[in-house]
Amino acid sequence: MNKNLFGKIYLKFYNKSLKIKKKLSNDTDLKKLIDNNEIISFDIFDTVIVRKVLEPKDIFIIIEQIYNKRFKTLKFNFQYIRSIAEPQAKKISKNKNRSLCLNIDEIYDHIQQTQNLDNETINRLKSIEIEVELKFCIRNEYMYSFYQYCIDHNKKVIFTSDMYLSEEVVSTILKKNGYTKFHKLYLSSVIRKSKSNGSLYSYIINDISCQPSKMLHIGDYFFADIINSMKVGINSFYYKKSNDYALEHDYYKRLRNLYSPQLSIEESIYFAAIINRIFTDRNNNEQRFWYNFGYIYCGIIYFSFTRWLIEQVIDSDVEKVFFLARDGYIMNESYKLLNEEKRSPPNTYMYASRRAVNIPTIHHDIDDHALKVLCHPFPNLNVSDFLGRVDIDANKHLEKIIDVGFIDKNHIIKTDKDKLKLSKLFTLLAEDVFTVSAEERKNLISYLEQINFINLKKVAIVDIGWQGTIQHSLTKLMLSLNKKIKINGYYLGTFATAKQFVNKGLSISGYMCNFSKPQQNFDVVDGCVHIFEFIFSAPHGSVIKFGKAENTIKPICEPYDGTSSKSKTIIKFQQGALDFIRDFKETEKDFKEINISAESAIKPLSRLLNNPTYDETVYFGNLKHSEYVGEHNYNTYLAKASSPWKMYLNPFRFKKEYYSSLWKVGFKKRYMGYILPKNFLTSLKPFKKH
Repeated sequence: MNKNLFGKIYLKFYNKSLKIKKKLSNDTDLKKLIDNNEIISFDIFDTVIVRKVLEPKDIFIIIEQIYNKRFKTLKFNFQYIRSIAEPQAKKISKNKNRSLCLNIDEIYDHIQQTQNLDNETINRLKSIEIEVELKFCIRNEYMYSFYQYCIDHNKKVIFTSDMYLSEEVVSTILKKNGYTKFHKLYLSSVIRKSKSNGSLYSYIINDISCQPSKMLHIGDYFFADIINSMKVGINSFYYKKSNDYALEHDYYKRLRNLYSPQLSIEESIYFAAIINRIFTDRNNNEQRFWYNFGYIYCGIIYFSFTRWLIEQVIDSDVEKVFFLARDGYIMNESYKLLNEEKRSPPNTYMYASRRAVNIPTIHHDIDDHALKVLCHPFPNLNVSDFLGRVDIDANKHLEKIIDVGFIDKNHIIKTDKDKLKLSKLFTLLAEDVFTVSAEERKNLISYLEQINFINLKKVAIVDIGWQGTIQHSLTKLMLSLNKKIKINGYYLGTFATAKQFVNKGLSISGYMCNFSKPQQNFDVVDGCVHIFEFIFSAPHGSVIKFGKAENTIKPICEPYDGTSSKSKTIIKFQQGALDFIRDFKETEKDFKEINISAESAIKPLSRLLNNPTYDETVYFGNLKHSEYVGEHNYNTYLAKASSPWKMYLNPFRFKKEYYSSLWKVGFKKRYMGYILPKNFLTSLKPFKKH
C-alpha cells in the first residue's frame, strides 16, 4: 500500500479515535448508559480495583523486600527480572505458536529457567506475589458506586480482564473488596483470549448468548477496552486511567515533577494514595480544594511527624504526652489514630498559649524574662493594648503613661525607643503586674494538677515550635514549686534561638528542622511560618488565661466562630489529612517497612509554598493571620492586596504591599507574574524574615 495513503487512513482513524475518546471521557452520566443496557462488563485493574502503589511493577519491589526479610537475600534484581519475564515468556510462547495469554505459573516457570532457581525459592516468590496482590488491591470507591447501582437495578454484571493471576486469586480480590455479586469472571489467563486483540469479546458474546448492542463495557485502556469492544458492536464507556487523569491537573503535575521518574517505594505509595482517594472520582475536584489540600500536603506531615514522635517518647520513657493548644490539637488527633494499639504513652490535650503560661511565671521582679513576656512585639498594638494583655486598665494609669514619654494611651509601639518606654512603664506598674500574675499562676497550677501534669516525674510536651518559650516557662514554674519534673519538648521545628534554653538544661527536639538545621527544611518553614501555623489550627479560640467555673479550672479562650469560612476551611482540610493518615496506616499494616523522612514529608508543601498555581495564591492569599491574643486582634492577609488596581497604578504602593505581605512568593505570583514587566520583579530585593 502507498505509504502516503496508509498515513492518511491512519490519521483519519486516529482523529476519529480522539473524538470518541474525548466524548466518552467527558460523559459523566454513566448511569444512563447502564440503564440502557442489560449486561454490564467491568474491566478490573485500574477500573474497579486499584493498587496501593503508583505502578504495578512497584509490587515487585515489595515482593523482593519481603522475601529478603523472611528468607535470605536474593542474588538477582527481582524487580527487574519479574518486569521483563512476562514479555519474554510471551515472545517464546508466540514463537511456539502458543497463546500469548499467560498465567502466573508460566511466568514464574520462565523466571526459574532463566535464573536457575530451585522449586522452593520460586514457589516462595510466587506465593508472596499473590499475598501482596491480595493486600495491595483495594476497590475504587467511585466505580464501586456504579457497580452497586448495577446490582440495585438488577443488571447482569460480569468482570473482564487481561490478567495473569488465577481465577481464584482475582475472584478473592473482587469479593474481598465488596464485589460479591456478579454473573461471571472472564480472565485471559484462563480463557486464553484477550481484550488486547479483541478475541475475548467475541468469546463473551457467544458464552452468554447476548446481543452486543445490549452490553456495556467499562474500562481504562482505550484501545483494548474501547476500540476493540466497539469493533464487535458492544457499547463502551471510557474511564480514563487515574494516573493520566491526575496529570491534567496543574497542581498534581507540579508536585509530581518535584520527584525523579523512578520513585522510592514510599513515594510510590504516597502518590498512589493521592490517586486512589482524589483522582479516581471524576466529579468536580475544584469543589474539594481544601479537602484535597489536607490529604495531599498536610496528611503526610501529620503522619510522619507523629510516627517520629511516637518513637521519641518511647525511647525517652516519658509517662505522658501533653499536646499544647492550639497547634497541638491536630497533632493530638493524629497521635490517637496512630497509637490505637497503645504502644506509646497516654496523651492529653493541654490548653496553653504563650500568654497563658508566660504571664504566670512573672514573680517579684520585672527582670529580662518578664520584659520579654510583657513587651513581646506585636504589629499595630498601642500602649493600652499592651497593658490590656495583663488586665491592666490604661485609663487608671494615664499619668504614668505620660511620665515615661508617651503622648497618650493610644500611641502605637513601633520603634526601639517605644519599646524602651514600654519597659519603663511596666517597671512602674510592677505591683499591678504581680497581682495579675499571682492570680493567674494560682489558676494555672490548679489546671496542671487537674490534668495530672504536676505529679509526674517525666513528661513530654508537643507543639509546633519554634522558640521553646512555653517549655521554658513551665520548667521555671515547676522549679518555683520545688517540683522535680523532667519536661521533654518535641516540636515540628525549632529555630536557632531555642538553643538559649538548651544551654539552660532543657531537652528540645525538632522534627522538620532542629535549631534551624537542616538549612533546606528550615528555609521552607521560614518561608511562610504562617501557613504552617494555619495547618496546625484548632476548632477553638486561642487560650488567654485560666479561670474557675463550677469547682473546676477551665481555659478562657478568645471567641471562636465555628460557622466562619475559615473555620469551615480548617475542618475540611483536617478531615482530608486525617483520611490520609487512615489510608496510609492501612498500607503500613501490610508493609511495615514504610519510612518517611522529614525531607520527604515537607517536600509536597514546599512545592505549594515556592511554586504555587495561581488558584492556590488566591485560596491561601485570602486567608487571614493574627499573632496576637486579646481584645484587639489585628488580622493580616497572607497574600492579598488592599486595593489591587490602585497598587498597579502606583509602583511605590506596589512594593509596600509586597513587603508587608506575609507570603511573598504567593503575593508575587498572584499580582506580579501576569501583569508587571519582568524587570520590575527583579528590582524587588529578596526579603528575609527574622
